[in-house]
Amino acid sequence: MTLGAAEDVLSEACRLRQERVDCALATVVRAESPTSAKAGARALVLADGRIRGWIGGGCAEPAVAETARQCLQDGRARLIRVGPAAPAAPIEGMTHFPSHCQSGGTLDIFIEPLKASPTLWIYGVSPAAEALAQLSACLGFAVTGWTASRDQPDLFEPRAAPDDKRKPDFAPDFAPDFAPDFAVVATQGQGDLPALTAAIEVEAPYIGFIASRRKGKKIQQALLKKGVAKARVDAIRIAVGIDIGAETP
Repeated sequence: MTLGAAEDVLSEACRLRQERVDCALATVVRAESPTSAKAGARALVLADGRIRGWIGGGCAEPAVAETARQCLQDGRARLIRVGPAAPAAPIEGMTHFPSHCQSGGTLDIFIEPLKASPTLWIYGVSPAAEALAQLSACLGFAVTGWTASRDQPDLFEPRAAPDDKRKPDFAPDFAPDFAPDFAVVATQGQGDLPALTAAIEVEAPYIGFIASRRKGKKIQQALLKKGVAKARVDAIRIAVGIDIGAETP
């Protein structure tokens, strides 16, 4: 896929982020002529090394693809120079890639990872659910709230419970085509079993249940009686978080 203006690259970056596709954004911050790319040129680099956009063609692309892979692995941005000769004095934080292109130009390129936000699905409208949603949003999580319908308490849907004064202070951001990275059940007695069942069915890597260990064991036994695999039941984190002596959600 070929992208034109830098604005097209940024639009494509937004689209990929919505689709939860990790990529890196490469921006030419300095160009020493003769170069085909000029300052301000941008391109996206996918995890497999494919480049969408223009940052200097065959002379620069291998260095950019290699650096983008490193950025996506450790989440750190990097500054590189692609040119025939290394700077006379080392530049702190910059990596030089020798270029054998006959043009002899030099490009300084800033590469930053654009990784999808971790997703968190919270089941329930309890004070603990509200506190978790607010804190998680501040930390960059994409939060979805799941609540039980009053007329179908066993059905958890991405909505705010009607006529509930404890309505969560977050708006659902529903995306049914992928499993969340984290699922936390904070129903606190209002639909614990169906909520945990729903969380297990989405196969989130992390499933937590806000409850005492004694209550958690009883719920786990109930899940086993429903036929849920023991390995999946045993993987539920009870209780969630660490004990910091808190008295509020």
